[in-house]
Amino acid sequence: MTTRNFTFTCLLLSSLTLGACRTDDDPIADSGGSEDGELAGEPCEPADDPVDESSCVALDTDYRPADSTPDMYPACISDGGVYELIADPPGTIARIVAYDTIATLLWRSGPPSPADFTAARTAYELDEGLGSRVDRREDLHYPPIPMAEWDPGLDPDKQCANSTNAANHPDRCVGPTQLRPLINAAFIAGMSGAGDPNVHAARINAGLLWFSYLSVYKEAYTCVHTAKDCDSAWAYYTGGAQVDGALLGFAEIVARHSPTTHQRIFAAILAVRCFRDLYSINDFPTYDDLPSEGQQLFEAALQQLDAALARGFALGLRAQLLAHDGDQCAEALDANWAYVEIVGRALDREVRERDPGAADELLAIYELDAPTSADLERAVALIDLVIPCA
Repeated sequence: MTTRNFTFTCLLLSSLTLGACRTDDDPIADSGGSEDGELAGEPCEPADDPVDESSCVALDTDYRPADSTPDMYPACISDGGVYELIADPPGTIARIVAYDTIATLLWRSGPPSPADFTAARTAYELDEGLGSRVDRREDLHYPPIPMAEWDPGLDPDKQCANSTNAANHPDRCVGPTQLRPLINAAFIAGMSGAGDPNVHAARINAGLLWFSYLSVYKEAYTCVHTAKDCDSAWAYYTGGAQVDGALLGFAEIVARHSPTTHQRIFAAILAVRCFRDLYSINDFPTYDDLPSEGQQLFEAALQQLDAALARGFALGLRAQLLAHDGDQCAEALDANWAYVEIVGRALDREVRERDPGAADELLAIYELDAPTSADLERAVALIDLVIPCA
């Protein structure tokens, strides 16, 4: 089990007087519960089967900072392959450090105890921390709330805080309508000691990965009118690391399953940063202020990022589907399938846009109580067919 960066995050939590880091010899931390009162089994490790991406090639419109092949981008700040900050290091980095702390407490170190869930919830609820952004996350793949429905007392980017708006636009307002209830319910169940702690942890894991996937795209999208959001997109993906650095969060997961896809996501983040370098926010403060070639460049960067993120998100799902039929999941099948159901449904929009028939078939598999080896193999095949490359 990986414990990278655990010492750092423990020091961070200690400095904030949380005082709740797990250790291998902590008898409380090792006492996971289950519905029948017996100890829960080991959490499910994702499969490490190699992914064949030999046929994947960059599009003509893609930014390729590490490739000698010319691309459509003029020379810019990203060409060295290093992300250069626009503003001060974003607070997003601390949120992804909190994610890493939660991961170590709940699914990297054996079955979690109620005390582990309490400590993880504290890390989640830090002021201006991860929980605050989950609560207000919007999925910008869906249409915005019409201005006629706006709450005049809320900023344009916080309209989902209005409960009526959220109820009327549940896909756009994914944070308050789907992510927050999912994650909060799992924390409460885990802290109470009821049920299988691995299932509660898996639901939190899936919810936070879903949040991360949406957040990278959202911050890149709003970078067109808020330049520092470019920095947040980079931080939500890597936790503040360069492409070959000490990755946290979403980037660590993607890089573990596919270094190629990780490189592609990072290149797309650099593409957004390149756009912002070429078209200064001071001269072009909104999308409408951009010349047509600037709009084209921004849209190409965003499309490159969206495709790469979808592949990265799909790889995490793919690994858990493959693991479900292996020995590494023998003690945590319910937990693994809870993760598959959540991430699979979160990926449904992307799959459905590309192949509605495959989307329907995948949803039918996720609804199974006891999927067979053939079901799992079919799901992986469909994912690879519909979202094959970044």
